[in-house]
Amino acid sequence: MDMESLNPLIQSLDKAESVADLEQSFLKLCELCDLEYYLFSSTKATSLSAPEIFVLSNYPTEWYKLYFDNDFKKYDPVVRYCFENASPIMWSTLVNNEKYCCPNGLQIMQDSQTAGLVDGMSVPVKAPSGEICIFSLASGDAANLSSRLLEALPYAQYFSHLVFEAYLRLNIENSEIKPLTPKEKESLFWACEGKTAWETSQIMGVSERTVNFHMSSVTAKLCAVNRQHAVAKAIMYGLIKPHT
Repeated sequence: MDMESLNPLIQSLDKAESVADLEQSFLKLCELCDLEYYLFSSTKATSLSAPEIFVLSNYPTEWYKLYFDNDFKKYDPVVRYCFENASPIMWSTLVNNEKYCCPNGLQIMQDSQTAGLVDGMSVPVKAPSGEICIFSLASGDAANLSSRLLEALPYAQYFSHLVFEAYLRLNIENSEIKPLTPKEKESLFWACEGKTAWETSQIMGVSERTVNFHMSSVTAKLCAVNRQHAVAKAIMYGLIKPHT
C-alpha cells in the first residue's frame, strides 16, 4: 500500500454525504491494508455521566453485542488508553501495561481474541470541541499480522483524522445546538472567565439586565438547567475559544 492508492479514498471523504459513504471508505481501507475489521467510535461529552456514543463497525456480531450489552468500555484497555493519549497503540502492547490493563481489561482482550479479533491497532483523535474518536483496524488472521498492522499504521493514522473531520461535518448538519449570536458568545466567554453579570456588563458596555438576557438565551439554546451548567456545556462543546 502507498499514498497513491490511498488518494482516491481520501478524495471520496470530501464528497461523503452519509454514514453509508463513511462505511464504504472503512471497508476500502481494510481492503487496501489487508485487514478485515474496522471500528470507528466517537464520544461526545453532551453529558459527563452519560456521554453520547456513535459507533460504526464490522466487528464480529456476537462480540459487538457482548461488548455493548456488558458495557465493557468501562474496562477496555484500548478505550482507557485512547482517552489519555494522542499516539496510536498496538493492542498487543497493552496486555502488559498495568496502567491501562486491569484484570477485567485483560479478560476483555483475551475474550476479543477468542471472538476473532486476534490483534489490532487503534488511533485516538481529539477535536477542539472535546469530542474523542477512536479508529481501530484489526484482523482475525494471525499470519504476518504484526507486519500488516505496522505497515498500515501511518496510513490509518492519516486516514483517521480525515474521516473524523468528515464525520464532524456530517454530524454538525444534524446538530440540535442552536447557533449563538456574537453578543451571546461574548457574554458566555466572560461567564467562563468567572465574571459576574455586573462585571461582564462593565466590560461589554451594556446593562446588567442585557447580560442576564443573553445568558438566559444561551442557557436555553444549550439545553442547560442554569448558568453554571451552560458554562460547563459550552466548554465541553468547544464553543468558547481563547482570545488571541
